[in-house]
Amino acid sequence: MLGASCGQKQTGLDEIQVHRYEQRMDRQTNIEAAPALTATDAPVPVELAGDAAPTEPSLDAVLWLHIPDPDVAEGVFKKRLESGRFSSLIKREYEEVVRGTLKYIAEIKRPRQVRLTLTDCLRRALARNYQVKIDGFAPAISTAQVVQAEAAFDTAFFANVSRDNTDTPTPSALITGNRDTTLVSGGIRKLLATGAAITLSYNLNRTDAPGFQFNVLNPSWTENFQAELVQPLLRGFGIDFNRAQINISKNQRKIDEQAFRASVINVLVSTEQAYWTLVAARRDVVISAQLLAQANLTYRQIKARIDYDAYQTLLYQSDSSVKQREFEFIDVKNRVRNAEDQLLNLMNDRDFPLSAGVEIIPTDGPTTVQIVRDRFHEVETALKNRPEIIQTRHTVDNARLQLGIAKNQALPQLDVTYRMTIQGLGPSADRAFDQMTSVNFINQFVGLQFLWNFGERAERAGIRIAALQQSQAVLAYKRALDDVITDCKVALRNLNTNYEQLRPSYQGVIAASENLRSLEERQERKSPAELNTILNAQTQLATARRALLSSVINYNTGIVDVERAKGTLPEYDNVVLTERP
Repeated sequence: MLGASCGQKQTGLDEIQVHRYEQRMDRQTNIEAAPALTATDAPVPVELAGDAAPTEPSLDAVLWLHIPDPDVAEGVFKKRLESGRFSSLIKREYEEVVRGTLKYIAEIKRPRQVRLTLTDCLRRALARNYQVKIDGFAPAISTAQVVQAEAAFDTAFFANVSRDNTDTPTPSALITGNRDTTLVSGGIRKLLATGAAITLSYNLNRTDAPGFQFNVLNPSWTENFQAELVQPLLRGFGIDFNRAQINISKNQRKIDEQAFRASVINVLVSTEQAYWTLVAARRDVVISAQLLAQANLTYRQIKARIDYDAYQTLLYQSDSSVKQREFEFIDVKNRVRNAEDQLLNLMNDRDFPLSAGVEIIPTDGPTTVQIVRDRFHEVETALKNRPEIIQTRHTVDNARLQLGIAKNQALPQLDVTYRMTIQGLGPSADRAFDQMTSVNFINQFVGLQFLWNFGERAERAGIRIAALQQSQAVLAYKRALDDVITDCKVALRNLNTNYEQLRPSYQGVIAASENLRSLEERQERKSPAELNTILNAQTQLATARRALLSSVINYNTGIVDVERAKGTLPEYDNVVLTERP
């Protein structure tokens, strides 16, 4: 199996250990849930690079006030009330909206809650995600296949024992038909890198012809030692050819390692995206709940004045707005549950099974700090680190090796064989061995074996297939280069776009908030047009907050997407992949 530790080369996974940097410019800790909301009064200010007005607060310093998590919503509402410019009437209405909002927010809470940082989620996902575990076997399998290919050059020991008893009729008394033969042989074989096969063997033969009087030695013992060398001169010759399968297996191991790395990157990306999706869904609950509470308050106000100066159509109009916002709130709550299940499914944590109904509270908040990128450097990094590039590069090398194999197999077969045999004969095994070791009887054999197929159709077809596959692999490599360059440039451009959208989104929230406040301050009697104005202003504020939330989440997922496009997401998350025995 395979695992993770620091400072070793990756070839698979058994257990991933994830270490996150404690201080990261692009990771800001969200407001901690506490009764007094201790973190909301003094957030750490971080100025955005390139701001035209340095006196404006940074988004990180004020973000919590406009798109809070439900876990800290009550404290944020109090802070809004303290910092806002409200008349006494509007203040009372706002307090009523807050109570309604908190009541709706409570609908997503469950008895069992767990607070998880992004680091916790990544660690659990990499340690227990099923897909990571499945893909972690491939490098181990390919490593074994390398050993299997290298084993072709291992020395092999062989041994044979046989007894043959024959009793056949013969045409002459000088020929015996009754014979017992016992053969014992053994030796070693080895394939050399040049393609030569060496065999060293020892043979012991006992022959007994019962009742046969014409044999001088009966029984007779024959012993011999034989050394044989078979060397291909054309087909099958050469170190490159004979080690090609080993090199192909090594390349395949590297391909599988990069495939495993790609799997880890995918899990990291999916986990971070699921985490930020949950962050967005939970904060959208606050936005939707407040919008619903505002609609309910407007409906109750109009209903209370129906006998005085409110039109009947206002009641129906406000009631319709309430129902529409209830519909939206139900959908938002469902998105929270879906986001939680998606994150749980990625972590595959036995402590938090999908059937447990756990409420996950993300404790890491999104960041708005600008990260300056050098496009040329980022693309260069991507070309060095993306798994697809490394995989296709080794695929091209394998295609080259396969072409070399095909060309070698198209050559005629021409093998030279040399065999030397030292023999001994005697009435006993000892006498036969003594005669053999005296090296008086030596047989030597040299031969050539030639084979050529007329037309060489199969061989030429094999070369063509290998050449086409090599061209195919080269084109796939070029396409991978272009795809990676495009992917990296698009990710960088999207990241810059997401960052540029942050400030306008925030300013849109401020403008919509001030618009709603000014309308509420001057509204005493509502006509249909005035009611529409109020409802539209409420919806506009919620839409602006959602746009801000979307911009912030897109910016944070954009940071992750850039690291994915560069192929450096494991290093960004301080994940080290190592081999375990």
